[in-house]
Parts: sequence; structure tokens; C-alpha cells
Amino acid sequence: MARVPTVSTVTNPKRKGYDIALDELLFRAAIGPGREMTISTAEFPQQELNLAQNPEDITTNIGQIFSRNDFSGGQGLDTAHKRNNTPKDGTRFYDSAGVDVFNTTDTSYSVTLLNKMVVEADFDLSSTNNYVVQTTNNKIYVTDGTTVYETSNHGDSWTTYNSGTNGATHAFTGMTSVGNDVYLTTANTTTASQLIKFDGSSWSTLTTAQSSAGGLNGIWYAKGQLIITGDDGDVKRVWGVVPHAKTWSSSDLQDAQAILTFESAYAVSQVADAGAVVLVGATNGNIYSLKDVSGTLTLKGQTNIPFEEVHCIAATEGLVFIGTTEGGFRALGRFYTAQLVVADDLHVLANRQLIKEWNTAQDNVPKHMFVTRDSVYCGIQEGASETNLWRYYLPTGGFARSYKMADRGHVTGITQANGKFLVAVAGADVYLEGTNKVISGYIILPNADFFTSEDKQWVGLELEHDELGNGKTISAFVSTIYDTIDNPNSTAWELIGQSVTGTGNVEYQLNRNARYINTKIVIEPNVSFTESPEFRAVSVRALPRPELVVVTIPINLSDQIERPNRKAFTVDNLGEVIYQTLKQKEGDSVTLQLYEPSEIIRGVVEFVQYPISERSEQGSVTQFCLLRVRGVRAEDTATIVTRLLGVGQLGVAGLG
Repeated sequence: MARVPTVSTVTNPKRKGYDIALDELLFRAAIGPGREMTISTAEFPQQELNLAQNPEDITTNIGQIFSRNDFSGGQGLDTAHKRNNTPKDGTRFYDSAGVDVFNTTDTSYSVTLLNKMVVEADFDLSSTNNYVVQTTNNKIYVTDGTTVYETSNHGDSWTTYNSGTNGATHAFTGMTSVGNDVYLTTANTTTASQLIKFDGSSWSTLTTAQSSAGGLNGIWYAKGQLIITGDDGDVKRVWGVVPHAKTWSSSDLQDAQAILTFESAYAVSQVADAGAVVLVGATNGNIYSLKDVSGTLTLKGQTNIPFEEVHCIAATEGLVFIGTTEGGFRALGRFYTAQLVVADDLHVLANRQLIKEWNTAQDNVPKHMFVTRDSVYCGIQEGASETNLWRYYLPTGGFARSYKMADRGHVTGITQANGKFLVAVAGADVYLEGTNKVISGYIILPNADFFTSEDKQWVGLELEHDELGNGKTISAFVSTIYDTIDNPNSTAWELIGQSVTGTGNVEYQLNRNARYINTKIVIEPNVSFTESPEFRAVSVRALPRPELVVVTIPINLSDQIERPNRKAFTVDNLGEVIYQTLKQKEGDSVTLQLYEPSEIIRGVVEFVQYPISERSEQGSVTQFCLLRVRGVRAEDTATIVTRLLGVGQLGVAGLG
């Protein structure tokens, strides 16, 4: 009875005339003139253009393109190609520093270097109670201990008001502005406290009420009222007082006049005008909603963020921004957005979304927020000598690192005057935005893999920018290690190309084989640090690796079995049995082993051709069929075992 032999029944099949093993089955090939066995790399798929992509992604060249020409979506995207991507992800990147990715100028979009933040040389901060306010006549005030500094020319020069002039007998605990006036609170945390006013020319102490244990420990202005907090050692209180034409007396700020109270162990961190209500953030994790009811601020809602402390809050354009830390873990900082909603006449926060979390060796808690016409800023300690402003850009919802201060400390005050930022880093210095550019800045793109886990041939990278010269430089670095994006200073970054003249549009050769590619763009100014390059786009091109192979083999369907050095014999109906066995394999996944040349292919049987009879001019009739298998090369078992056991070339392979 005819049957197809198997590797389990035939020892040393190659010596006995078999040419291939298809899974367990052994077959002889009918290789000859016009019946060649072929092993070829599969052709590249037809290139299709997706007109919905970036222009840099569209090419008539072979391969696929990953590009970015808009970075206004902000940081935080680690992988460019994933199933749950949103349209916004097409403008996002992983990380940046020293660059403006939001481009709020009236010129065409580009990424440029930020201005350098310069230390104000007129004074140093010796205490950590450093509050910053700006009045409507553009004067800026900064507190430090019992001293107040004033500038009327946007930080070019400062006037000092010490305690002998301003009347402060204790350290300042808060400051706010009302028109051209400045109000300040002081306390010595034991038995004394003050509310002080400065009208631009004279200082006056308005009241010393609430002078028990905690004293007055914060002041803000919203909805036409001063929001003042105080502490008697047992209870924290919040009052609302209209300051206009107000005659102050010892009867003000009484316990019964408080809008709300909570435990003395916590503090009010910041107050924000959210339109319908005033929001009061507290370190007990609550955000209180105060509504103006007939001129009186009334508690109209309370939102709790479980197990977190609220350390700063801001509101604009219908959004609320919250800076928190996790209770007990003071180094961790979080930045949330939320929306103010009304439920049963109560104003509460809903749809809270975590935008960014900082968790480093530093104290990353955001302590202050500042709102401009298009952005919200907060400050974060990020290094032993580095504190950065982070910017939430309202038009796109993007979040990214902004101005850098070369000091370590909490940012307790931010303002903007004459188009320049002024920032107080607590206990360190006051910084003013300069006119020169930072030494360098970078953008790190997300990992790209085109939704496939297989290795690609990354073949080229191209930059686009404005005309460079006079030392302006844009450099491109790449890495094929996934987590290199976590460290901008990693030695895994390799310099691929550097533009110092022209406008780019030159493809730098990559020649990397890997699943992922990640890219870092470094931007440097001109030699005098007065001009920045304008970086516009980057694209990386990849080709699929030729791993897929196609094997076509003529299989002998003769009833006659010929063996080396042995007499041939005939098995009735053997050819038909072989053909039918092969037909049953059509469409199945198989392992094809060739004995000569030595190859193992794991793939699918594409087709088994109908038997062909060939009559040669000399010899007998040859009957065969064509078998085609498409798959990938694989290591043979012996190689795998050798590698796992550590026995390799010249005896021993590397272990561990």
C-alpha cells in the first residue's frame, strides 16, 4: 500500500534520496532543466499614498515615512503608532526643553529657542515667602521675609521697602493687588498678625485682628472682594471682605464672619476666579466654590480629590487647572484639568483629567499657577539646580516644558510685564526673561514602528528649517532602543546629521535595522545667542526588511522510487498518494526543511500545482507538481540548542 514516508520512520532521509521535509512528511524533488527550485525574497507591497497624512509622509519613493511638522499638541506621547491614537496625537511628541513649540507669533509655524531667564542682580531672596503681584499701573512687587521690592520699569531697577518703611513686624504670609493698591498679610505663627496696605506712596496697617496662634496666612482678590485666610491654632477660616471705601477696625475678621472653616493642620493654597464662582484650593484635598449672593460670598459647593493635597489652582476659558501632590509623598506632583458644572445649585468640578505627573528625586509639587491670554503656567523643580515653568496651551490643549531657571526651589510667583516673564524661585532668586536665547534646546519624538513588531530598515532622515548661517545649527540624533527617549543625555543617541547652512531637505543615511526608531532634534542659536533657527519638520523613512521568502519546489510524483547506489523499484499509485497528501496541506501553516541547500522556512503552503507530465528527449516520463511555500527563515533546532547551551564558535559563546 502506497504511503508517504515520515521523518519518524526514515533515518537519515537525505542519504536515502529525500530532498525536503514538510512538517513530518518526506518528499523527493524533481529538479532538472526547466524544473528549478527557487528561493526568493518576496516583493515589496504596492506603495499606497494616504493623502490624509502629513505632506512629509507622502512620497513616490518606496517605503513608509514617519514625520512631524507641527508640535503644538504638546509632550507625553511615547509611541506614535498605537491603536487608540487620537487626531491630536499627530501633533504631539515625547519631551522637549528650551524650545517654544506653540509659536504664538504672527509668522508661519516653526519651533524656535526660548529666551534665557536671567537672575535679577538687584537682590537675592533669603526667605521662602516670595509672593509676586502686578498692579494695573504695571508696577511689580516681590516679598522676601519682611521686605518688599518694587519695580516700575519691568524689572530694570528695583526699590526696596524694608520693615522700617512698610511697617511689617512679622514675615509676609500673602500678597495681592487691587487696582494700583497692594494688600499684604503677616504673621509670626504665634500671637501676632497684620493686614497691611500700600497705595503706591504710603504704607498703613489696616488691622491686627485674628492675632492668635496662626494669624493671617494668605490673601487674594476675586469678585471685588479680598479673600483672607486666618488660623487661631484650632480652626482655619476664610473671609470675604470688600476693600473699597472700607474703614477697618478690630471688629473685622471675626470668627462668626468666616465663609468656611476647616482643620488648622491644612492651609488655603491658592484662589481662582472661575466665572460663576470663586474656587478656593486647600491642602486638605478640597476645592471650595464661593458664589457671590447679593454681595456676600457664600459656600456653594465642595469638590474633594481623594488622597491628594491641592497646592495651586487656576481657571480660564471654562477650564479649571489643579496642581496637587499625593498625601504623604511630597516629592510627587500632578497637574489636572477639570470643568465646573452645576448640580442642584451646587458648583462642583467634574471630568477631571490628569495631564502630567512628576515623580523624581526632587520636590515636584506645583505651588503656584499663572494665567495669560492663551496659556496656564506652573513651576516645577526638576533638578539639583533646575526649575522649569510648564505651559498648558489653551488653543490645542498641549502641555510642554517652557522657561528654565538655573536654581532649585518652588516657584511661588509668576507675572508677565512688557512681554517678559518674571518668576520668583522661593529662597533663591527672582528671574526675568532676557533677550538672548538659551544655549540649546531639543525635541524628542515618540517611538515609531508603523504598527508592526517586525524589524524595519530605517534608511533616511530629513530635516526642514529656515536658511541657516552665522553659527545657527540643527542636529538630528536617533536611537533604536525604546526607552532612550526617557533620557535626553543618553549615550545611545547617535548623531546622524547636522545642518549649518541651507534649508535642509537633504536625506541623511541611517542604515539601522530595528523595530523602533526615536529621534532627537537639537537646536542651537547663532554665535551671539541673539537669533534662533526656525525648525519646521522632520521625517524618517523606512523599508520593510526582506525577511519574507518564497520557495518553489518541483515535487516528484513518480511511482518509481530511486535510491542512491540501490536498485529502483515501483510502488503502485505512490505518485497519486503524494499529490493528494500535498493538496491537503494547501493553505496550512507548515515548517519546510530543505536538505540542500540547508534551510528551514516557517510559513504557509500557497499552492500545490496540478501534476505535470514531462517527456524528455532522453530518459523516461517525469511527473511532478510545483509546491510553493511563503514564510520566514528560522533557525534549525541544533543551532538553537547550541546557542542556549552556550557552546558556539570556537567552543564557548558568551553566557548571561
